[in-house]
Amino acid sequence: MKRKMQGLSVLLTFFILKTTAQVSFTPVFPTADEPCTMTFNPKEGDMGLASWTGNIYAHTGVTTPAGPWQNVKAAWGTADPAIKLTRQTDGTYTLTYPTSIRAYYGIAAGTVISAVSFVFHNGTGNNSQSGRGLGGADIFYTDIIQANSPLRARIVTPSVSSQSVEANAPIAFRGAASQVSTLKLTDNGIQIATASNVKELTQTITAPNIGGSHRVVFTATANSISDSAIFTYIIVPTVTVVNPPAGVELGANVNAAGDSVTFLLQAPNKQNVFIIGSFNNYATDSKYLMNKSVDGTLWWLKIGGLTPNQTYTYQYLVDGSLRVADPLSTLILDPNNDRNIPSETYPNPLTYPSATTGYVSVITPGKAAYNWQVPTFQRPTKGNLVVYELLIRDFVAKHNYQTLIDTLNYLKNLGINAIELMPVTEFDNNESWGYNPTFHAALDKYYGTPDKFKQFIDVCHQNGIAVILDVVFNHIWGGSTLSTLYFAGGKPSVDNPWLNPDAKHPYNVGYDMNHESPLTKAYVERCLKFLLKEYKLDGFRFDLAKGFTQNANCGGSATDEACISRYDASRVAILKNYNNVIQATTPGAYTILELFAENSEETVYANEGMMVWGNTNFNYNEATMGYIGNNLSGVTGRSRGWTNPATNANALVGYMESHDEERLNYKNLNFGNVSGSYSVKDLNTALHRIELAEAFFYTVPGPKMLWQEGELGFDVSINDGGCRICNRPFRWQYFSNANRRRLYDVTRDLIYLRKTQAAFQTINYSESELTQGYAKAFHITDASLNATIIGNFNVVAMDVVPNFQHTGMWYDYLSGDSLNVTNVATTQALLPGDYRVYVDKKLAAPPSGYLKGRVGTQEFTELVNQFTVYPNPSVSGKAFVGYSLRKNSVVMWEVYNLAGQKLFGSALQQHQSGNYQDAINADLPSGIYMIRLSVDGVTAAEKLTIQK
Repeated sequence: MKRKMQGLSVLLTFFILKTTAQVSFTPVFPTADEPCTMTFNPKEGDMGLASWTGNIYAHTGVTTPAGPWQNVKAAWGTADPAIKLTRQTDGTYTLTYPTSIRAYYGIAAGTVISAVSFVFHNGTGNNSQSGRGLGGADIFYTDIIQANSPLRARIVTPSVSSQSVEANAPIAFRGAASQVSTLKLTDNGIQIATASNVKELTQTITAPNIGGSHRVVFTATANSISDSAIFTYIIVPTVTVVNPPAGVELGANVNAAGDSVTFLLQAPNKQNVFIIGSFNNYATDSKYLMNKSVDGTLWWLKIGGLTPNQTYTYQYLVDGSLRVADPLSTLILDPNNDRNIPSETYPNPLTYPSATTGYVSVITPGKAAYNWQVPTFQRPTKGNLVVYELLIRDFVAKHNYQTLIDTLNYLKNLGINAIELMPVTEFDNNESWGYNPTFHAALDKYYGTPDKFKQFIDVCHQNGIAVILDVVFNHIWGGSTLSTLYFAGGKPSVDNPWLNPDAKHPYNVGYDMNHESPLTKAYVERCLKFLLKEYKLDGFRFDLAKGFTQNANCGGSATDEACISRYDASRVAILKNYNNVIQATTPGAYTILELFAENSEETVYANEGMMVWGNTNFNYNEATMGYIGNNLSGVTGRSRGWTNPATNANALVGYMESHDEERLNYKNLNFGNVSGSYSVKDLNTALHRIELAEAFFYTVPGPKMLWQEGELGFDVSINDGGCRICNRPFRWQYFSNANRRRLYDVTRDLIYLRKTQAAFQTINYSESELTQGYAKAFHITDASLNATIIGNFNVVAMDVVPNFQHTGMWYDYLSGDSLNVTNVATTQALLPGDYRVYVDKKLAAPPSGYLKGRVGTQEFTELVNQFTVYPNPSVSGKAFVGYSLRKNSVVMWEVYNLAGQKLFGSALQQHQSGNYQDAINADLPSGIYMIRLSVDGVTAAEKLTIQK
């Protein structure tokens, strides 16, 4: 059934108004070297200061060849008199440049000033209320005239934020030229005003009372040179009320032939919506007026006659003033940031359309589908997952998918079987962690093209690596369509169907999404389904999942952290629903929640087949630093009571580091424990202690995650330079450091062990063995393999009771040594930070070869030219350790029996490069011994036979 909306209104749109209307200058076209006045209208733009009547200050700078925001006046939030505005009787505020813009900002003579930038605030520090452009954008006034600037025309009013007016209503017009000119104003080609030898023209345009589109052109002519500015208004025809066809989804729906698209937008309580784009030169045309659904929430239109495989750009023009991109855009053009993306990363970029402003949607109907080499991928089981979390921006210097593809061998060799990408969907600006999203279904071009992203996933799948995407649905940033469409007073308005005006929890950044709203659910579901289908993703990690609540249990308090962590039935229903959508779209895809709520709630998700993040950074770091707060049991699902292999046993993704935690090795080097000559603050010791922690991490059943460069002992603080999210480039030079490479090898070998031996998927272990204490022994018991892992987390030598599961032969997986156990409780003496990974079957050497007992390894031979034990065999019970150091090194040798017990050894000694001979003076009984030589933490061993 169709219904008609009666009545006509006039729709105003503007094409060449690049300068934000909330800021104006007198004169309209100032030079950088003359007095002028800026006027700020707080009721324009994002209206963040619309209701503020007190002092307003300008956070302001200029654009020069060095870039935007040069010579900023005063820090943000500063109530500096030099940047204080003067309130006028009409509610606007002014800032006077008594001498010139150049003098005010202190810009050298001859330096071009092309724009003045502003963000306004009320001077209350970091908590200041602010006035910005639409969607929270910075404000740039670009009409600064240079001495050789060409003639320019500008429409001052109507402003870009003008609303629809009734038919026959007056439209106030004011136009300005940068030079004395002849000015002319036409409406659909008919001249309605003219003036000579002037810089400005004012006129009242009366809208007719009949439907139709009107193109108003303002032209300035001087010395035979002309420039024009244009706006259009339209008498809006009656909006057709009819529901969209069945099966049409939010966003752009392309038909099979690729020659038509049906667009569907959710925008309740709006009066009219036009589609404007490259197919109509962004003009308002009654042919592109969208239909409205019966319930008033949906707008839709089918556009035919398109050329398959041709790229089009488009926007929605809402109620005559708002130009917005499709919130379900799969690719957008950003007029501010795209120009800074290298062509190597995004080749052949589209030119931004000159006829519009703001974010623009891109679509290529009928484009050939990507040719997947792995159309169906067998994902690793949850219990076998080893996830590598990375930020593309920092992991590879060129921050693009192609370089990431070229680097995959590094990760494949490490043995991980899943990559978790920090957010890659469209975010504000270019460089970012990605947690400031603007369009959840569009990839940010900063990392490359959609097809290159598909190729990256395809190559990962070819190498047995799943791809998990970090998605950010707790909040959205100001430039998004979801915020721009319903915005007032500097925040989402009360009628915003997706966003809360004020956040409902204390963890929020950006604008908080209301996941109890049906429109939000529909939006998120559409994004999830698209990303899964289009890119064959293997799952999602939901950032800040605790925020998926309206806080009903906490009385509306957004600051009660303890309450917000309690069981929340609404949140449970919301997250279960999203998981159901994921499973219906891609059965078996991973749903991982960054939640940190109370266990009763997380257990529900675990039982539903979802996974949750398990942060054990503090405890493992206490262990690596050598302190007693080293309860590691929290890395296990058993500590949560999750022991059912069919549902929840593998629901906890344990990690020692993530993007949010301080780096283990940074704290080792700065806060590590010390005892005598043994110091965790020594780099080689610190790295060895991370090995120790890994021995009690990767062997523990359940999915595991490591943060990029943890495998090399990254030791730059997460807050280095006082900036948590600043660039931290991957230090590939670490890989050539023998001790860091050793840590990589240990990580690699432990990952290989857990992936290739089914025993490490068992539930037959005791988490209590991982609780407080320096001397730890952890046991895996399985019909296929038994494992006993022992370690000394102290900074002094300790005896550890291994309590082997049985007597007989045991094998040190990492060294290749064998041990004949005759007493399962025989004590083993371990040096501080030392460990053993024993298994009761002789396994093939791990990928890196045996890490101990390898005299010929590259790492050791880089340090030591020769290592010998002589005479061998010895008949006296005494021998010598001979070695030749290639460089200055820290050296220690030790004598062990075949039971793995250390008998004695030398102290750590600093030696210069050269040849050394140390006497083993003990009178050793007949037998076989292992002499271990440690040089800068790299260890090799030789057997010594005593035959008396």
